[in-house]
Amino acid sequence: MNGIFMLSFVVTLVLSVVVDRRMLMKEKKSIRMAYGGFILLSIVLFVSKYMHWPILMPSRFFIHTVSPWFKRIIGI
Repeated sequence: MNGIFMLSFVVTLVLSVVVDRRMLMKEKKSIRMAYGGFILLSIVLFVSKYMHWPILMPSRFFIHTVSPWFKRIIGI
């Protein structure tokens, strides 16, 4: 990811939180917690990408671990 995309992502994320803040104050606590969880997850993934830490993907786990095991079981 280049710097322009990273900057636009941060600006979009901050503006989204600012615009949604009024609406979220009227919502149930569970919806606010889910929204906060998604924002936190977005920030964690953004920071890990910015710091060049590898992001584990479920598809990679499936391809390298589950698929060979499954092929041995069914005999392919």
